[in-house]
Amino acid sequence: MKFTVLSTTAKHNTEFLQLPDRIILSNQSSNFLISSKMKLDEFLSGLDKDEIIIADCESKQGVSLYNEALDTSFTVLDYKPNDLTMEAADLAILNYFKRDLRGKSIAIYGTGNIASKLALRLSERSAKVYMFGRNPKKISVCVEALKQITFEPDLICYGDSDSRVDCLVSFVSSEKVIGKSYLEILNDNALCLDGGIGNFSKGFIKRALESNHEVRRLDVRQSQEIMDGYINSRLNSEFDNIIGTDTINGEIVVAGGIMGRDGEIIIDRISKPTRVIGVANGIGGVKNDSELSDEEKEKIKNVQEAIEQSFKKSVGR
Repeated sequence: MKFTVLSTTAKHNTEFLQLPDRIILSNQSSNFLISSKMKLDEFLSGLDKDEIIIADCESKQGVSLYNEALDTSFTVLDYKPNDLTMEAADLAILNYFKRDLRGKSIAIYGTGNIASKLALRLSERSAKVYMFGRNPKKISVCVEALKQITFEPDLICYGDSDSRVDCLVSFVSSEKVIGKSYLEILNDNALCLDGGIGNFSKGFIKRALESNHEVRRLDVRQSQEIMDGYINSRLNSEFDNIIGTDTINGEIVVAGGIMGRDGEIIIDRISKPTRVIGVANGIGGVKNDSELSDEEKEKIKNVQEAIEQSFKKSVGR
């Protein structure tokens, strides 16, 4: 398979840029940043028709690469680069702290999409999260919103000069916003992770390294296995063989969580089923044996026999 990855950005600095190749399902794949419909149309017009396009589904600068690509003859899969970036940051932090964040304190500089999602994830891992940023109002909105949706609201905190943290992560689009003053909030041997790539000032980096902190730029390749699993599930989804509605031996059958109408037969999977689960009651449940009419019992028998006969044929018996 041949893949082409298309991403976009909220920054207004470029309309088209070839990025380093990605490895998708063990295939070296071209990777481009496109931020205008005109450039997208030009690019797609010269692309081989057998390419599978993996397109950023978030609309930025008035362009949705995914929606535009859907109107072409290409096979198109959607993905969210921001989510993969968040996953990579989560994995990087877990790696540094040997997969145990209990009792750890983490400062996140930023109040946008990635920073907010990462804050929620880390609080769910029992880390105490301090939120920092350039806009106090945005910080307040972010903190209070996260407190409403996490099971541990006390783990989401306002960051200030008195905070003491084991890790500092930045996710903003501006450069050199993390200056030397942020060294004051770091505990010994802290992890400093530049998620925005360019967020740390040279002075901060120099002093952090001199103080034996670990300084990293976020490498999104850390989430490659997550992306591979997602793409593979989209191309070869086993669940497509489980969910659905069909007719077996004249009876309507449902599977994969589809709520059947009263009297419809529920089976374990829609493709190559192995057994009958029961009879739908029409309100999201399965009828008890005591509720079954003689007609419904006969339906179960007929469908189960058809399933068994189909299975015997498939194995050549």
